[in-house]
Amino acid sequence: MDLMQISADPCRHVARLPDLDAAVRRIFPLGRFLDILRSKDMGLVAPHFWEDPREDPAALCMLEGSKLSPPKGQQPLSAYLAPVWAQCWSLNPGSDTLLRAYSRVRIDPQSRRNSDRDAEGVTVTTTVRHLLAAAEGWHADGADSHFVIGCVDYVEDNEIGQRIVNACNTDGYGPAFFRTVQGRAESLLWKRNYFAHEQEVRLMLIARSWPKDQAVPQVRNVRVEPNTLFHSISFDPRLISFETKEREAEIRDAGYTGEIRPDHSYQKILNLLEMRRDWPDP
Repeated sequence: MDLMQISADPCRHVARLPDLDAAVRRIFPLGRFLDILRSKDMGLVAPHFWEDPREDPAALCMLEGSKLSPPKGQQPLSAYLAPVWAQCWSLNPGSDTLLRAYSRVRIDPQSRRNSDRDAEGVTVTTTVRHLLAAAEGWHADGADSHFVIGCVDYVEDNEIGQRIVNACNTDGYGPAFFRTVQGRAESLLWKRNYFAHEQEVRLMLIARSWPKDQAVPQVRNVRVEPNTLFHSISFDPRLISFETKEREAEIRDAGYTGEIRPDHSYQKILNLLEMRRDWPDP
């Protein structure tokens, strides 16, 4: 493998995604999605601010060299890690588990409205290819980061640790493996089987350089053209029709001109069963 040093010129890297036209989807909070449409800025978040405390496993490792000759003291592997900002998409075509995790709806029994609007989600679809195309504009805007999109590899927890150990003890690599674009990206694409249902695809910006005395911001905003990047959207299927129409008007007013697909996942369906033999009355 030809490894690209993080300090090198900006590059674009794809990991374990052979089909660039594969559809990916993400559930944005309604308010945040409206902000993206109006500002044309989309935020990527530093993984250590995410809810799962093990999103960046290499950052939780210490190098221990007491058995070397001469011995070396402990050193955090995090010293080799460049700042990263990421956003999660999914190859999962849709599931109740993901819907309930990222879009929370509480219908008020009197008004029939969602009383938890801030936690309500909008499902957005695009493709890997369109995310790659958007990255070209990000490079043109600043070129201070590498752009990586990759499919998460779900493995047992101890396997993640073993992969980090193997990389750190491989001749020619060592801890400096994580100072390459591929190494830093892979360190954020190893995740516990506990989350395998997410079928996650990660969109990442890896900083080429960052002053050690400067705090890493929680969010990096990147410019997007929503009507080019987003192929379609859909609203939470638990909303009733009048509230869905209100959301659609809001989205259109914010500038979205793309497809809005109805989601019938929670729609009651009555079935007419054709009988081919007589049956007793109830």
